[in-house]
Amino acid sequence: MNFRLSLPDYIVVAGYFVVVLWVGFYFRKRQDAAKDYFAAGHQLPWWLAGISHYMSSFSAFAFVAYSQLGYSYGWVSVTLFWATVPACLLGAKIFASAWRRARVITPVEFVERRFNASLRQVFAWAGIPVKIFDDALKIFATGLFVALGVGVGLNWAIIACGVVMVAYTFLGGLWALVVTDYIQFLMKVLAIALLCPLAIWKAGGMVEGFRGLPPGLFQMTGGPYGWIYIIGFTVLIAMSYNGSWALAQKYYSVPSEKDARKAAYLAAALNFFGAPLMMLPAILGRKFLPDLLAQQRTADTYVLLVLTLLPVGMIGIIVAAIFSATMATVSADLNAIASVLTKDVYQRVINPKASEESLVGVGRLITAVLGGLTIVLGLWVGMSHNQSLFNLMVTAFGLLLAPTLLPLLAGLTVRGLTWKGALAGFVTGLVSGMVMFSLKTWYLPTLPGVSKQWATYTFEGISILVNTALTILAMWIASRWLHHAPEDIEKVRGFFQMMDRPIAADETSAVHLVSPLKAIGASTVVVGILLSLAGAFSQTTAARATDFAVGLSMVAVGIFWYRKGSS
Repeated sequence: MNFRLSLPDYIVVAGYFVVVLWVGFYFRKRQDAAKDYFAAGHQLPWWLAGISHYMSSFSAFAFVAYSQLGYSYGWVSVTLFWATVPACLLGAKIFASAWRRARVITPVEFVERRFNASLRQVFAWAGIPVKIFDDALKIFATGLFVALGVGVGLNWAIIACGVVMVAYTFLGGLWALVVTDYIQFLMKVLAIALLCPLAIWKAGGMVEGFRGLPPGLFQMTGGPYGWIYIIGFTVLIAMSYNGSWALAQKYYSVPSEKDARKAAYLAAALNFFGAPLMMLPAILGRKFLPDLLAQQRTADTYVLLVLTLLPVGMIGIIVAAIFSATMATVSADLNAIASVLTKDVYQRVINPKASEESLVGVGRLITAVLGGLTIVLGLWVGMSHNQSLFNLMVTAFGLLLAPTLLPLLAGLTVRGLTWKGALAGFVTGLVSGMVMFSLKTWYLPTLPGVSKQWATYTFEGISILVNTALTILAMWIASRWLHHAPEDIEKVRGFFQMMDRPIAADETSAVHLVSPLKAIGASTVVVGILLSLAGAFSQTTAARATDFAVGLSMVAVGIFWYRKGSS
């Protein structure tokens, strides 16, 4: 299946590549310290942090996977996506403020103050390998879309996508990341705004579109996704959305605790309202794409929606939106991992006297190395032709979240947790995760009477819940019953004295304040001009009208932000 990009599509896609690289160069000379490069100097506006938090959880796979679920099983795709809402609300109530009060610029920096230097190194390294591999899969998925649309080889598409993602993160740090997230957010909203009404129109309108759909398509559960799986998935998302490095980064990079909570509430609202709008076209697709189940092509749902609903000349917008979504997640991960390796490993262990300028340089170097490794792994995924690789990785990633993230989250909020409890939770969760993974992968399929659906999906939910429970139990037992030295107790007391102290006014001020508004305004204007230019080359009236209308609207929004940043 080919995207059949036309000249207007190429204009949008190529121009978008240029815009994101310009954003990186814009912030390159505005990074004076590691705090600026990795935490935006704690001056990230709450609304920009909330949008970036929302966008950092998207990738090309999200578009494909959730559309496939929506087409195949209906509303359960929305139910699963809505697992992000309680996760964000939990962040707003507890973890957003805790992350900000920790006064960190990396997500494991507080571990030494809370526990000890050895545990800081354990958690600095523990979450890296799986995350890099996860990002490699996302780059592979994006490269697949670009290869189909542009007509180039998959390997070259993977390299091009990876280089652009790495380049602007390398250049501009967190500021470049969140500003580009904002542009990516506009592109995603544009994609939803185009596909949703067109899908309703194609299906015959709101009333006719819902008539005749298979029964049960609008139930909260569906297909193999029962309540056990959904509950386990919700627990997994709650850990990920509050403990994953790239997402926690958005909470501690804002000026105050109130800003951190507002960012979490905004992310919750965007997830709540965005999910039905994103999934509705796929559900209605059962009306005008009726044969995908029989043809076993449900994975093509999103691609076919684009080709069926959008006029020629508009597909480039969707390609850019898909590229943007993956860029948001991969770039956030690269910056967060680089921050940990720079501050928690290089400065703490190798060169404690490193200057701020050298730390930024090391951070950029690590970003480039991580990016190169991610691109190489993406190429390996493309050459392996292993269709089950992604599902295998997702399962492993889900089971590894509890041991790597729960001790961190508990360390921020639970006063009774000791370093022995955190280590016991990490080891127990790691062992239990691998045991459950082995049972699911190799043992259960051999048992008579055990259906593949139960072993693959229901047991997945059970695995997550068991792994989480055992990690928590191990943390409690070791903290409660193992001996802890008086100096350890004093360290915990000192840490929570700091955590009990609200962020003061002088802690939110920045000597080198970087305003993102001018960059946001300029890049929004350029994207709007690109869309308008694409309209001028479009061959159909509908495409021209849509391109011009959306393009001029973005130009107006961009001018507003630029003027606000200049005032």
